[in-house]
Amino acid sequence: MLPTLDGFEICRILRRESEVPILLLTAKGEEVDRVVGLELGADDYITKPFSIRELIARVRNTLRRTRYLEESHTGENEEQHFWTGSLEIDLNSHEARLAGEPLSLKPKEFDLLALLVANKGRAFTRDQILERVWGYDYIGQTRTVDVYISWLREKLQADPTTASSIVTIRGVGYRLDG
Repeated sequence: MLPTLDGFEICRILRRESEVPILLLTAKGEEVDRVVGLELGADDYITKPFSIRELIARVRNTLRRTRYLEESHTGENEEQHFWTGSLEIDLNSHEARLAGEPLSLKPKEFDLLALLVANKGRAFTRDQILERVWGYDYIGQTRTVDVYISWLREKLQADPTTASSIVTIRGVGYRLDG
């Protein structure tokens, strides 16, 4: 227990002010708590009790992923702006625009959309998306990626061409066409 703020509130404040990696270590193990924590911007969510080996592995994985993102976003010759149809993604300012209008996206929605736009035409499995966007390997069934894809399609409805360009590849995952 924290003395004044709960972990979710601290996560919300940290994510609003910083891009620092966030791992939530908590006794709240219900699925709804895990989803809320991740949607607030946590990079990983670990429930108590946990082993020190698992914690170390998750910390290393998060640091590896954030180091990868920093390296991939700081190259001088690397493209920092991506367009598809009327959708524009600016990695430097962490902004997305649809038909020139700002698109309100949660941090993971932005990361997922940026992954698809930067790799237009490439198919990603759900596991690959989880690894690249959430930074961990998930063992078992997850609908997190499906839910986020659904939310993105909904937010992109102002331009039906862009919304429909996120293609579901049955038995594989997702790809952005266009």
